[in-house]
Amino acid sequence: MDSNTNILKKNSKTFYIASLFLPKKTRNKVLTVYAFCRLYDDNVDCERSIDTEDLENSIKRYGVETPVINQLKEGISSDMYSGHITSFNDLLNYCYKVAGCVGIMMCDVLDIKNKEAKYHAIDLGIAMQITNICRDINEDLLMNRVYLPKDRISKGEILNHDNDKIYKVTSDLIRLSNDYYSSALEGIKYIPLGSRFSILYALQLYKEIGQKILKNKKTFVLNKVNTSKFDKVKILVKTFYMFVSQYLFCSPKNHNQSLHSSLKGLPNTHERV
Repeated sequence: MDSNTNILKKNSKTFYIASLFLPKKTRNKVLTVYAFCRLYDDNVDCERSIDTEDLENSIKRYGVETPVINQLKEGISSDMYSGHITSFNDLLNYCYKVAGCVGIMMCDVLDIKNKEAKYHAIDLGIAMQITNICRDINEDLLMNRVYLPKDRISKGEILNHDNDKIYKVTSDLIRLSNDYYSSALEGIKYIPLGSRFSILYALQLYKEIGQKILKNKKTFVLNKVNTSKFDKVKILVKTFYMFVSQYLFCSPKNHNQSLHSSLKGLPNTHERV
């Protein structure tokens, strides 16, 4: 197992499993993108100095543009995690930078040139990042990080384990993420057939985490919610039937421009010029 595969398997079991369904050449590129993002994030979080230049040059050769990489770096390096996310708009901007940009990178890795496809890929990244934020509230708090918008809940209310308030804000965020997951599903047709199932499976796995949070109001903050092996098998079967019945042959639908209303001026977003 190579180093990039190890990085993915160690840090994201969910995406690692989904990546197993990618064509080998595409999977190697995806692993390179993930390794770059993960190591750059670790350098910032842990004050390390791992050299990511070779990985960055590799993803540029895949067609990833420098402005997109710079937005990712800005998001990772920003101080937004330390309590500067005031509103849902701030949160969506942060999610765009640290995860929506990864969606754009994946389009380049998959050689998807259609501009509309990148809108939907951004939405998948945003949705997945919101899921991560809802799942990792306590884990982030232990590192003195708060991603929940300050205009919805204070750090003190989180520290005092105001479960009703935390659950209310988290539920609203999960509902918001579902709008972005729905948009991502509308763009599945743009993905090359050989990679389509893998992305659909990853989407369904992440979306399920949000649904499990909604069902575990009393425990989800202290007990990190993840999908079990049974869940993964169940979702695999469900995804197979979805793929055959809805996404093997389908037409892409127009992107909902309002989903990018708070992302004005950012690369590859859906806005009228």
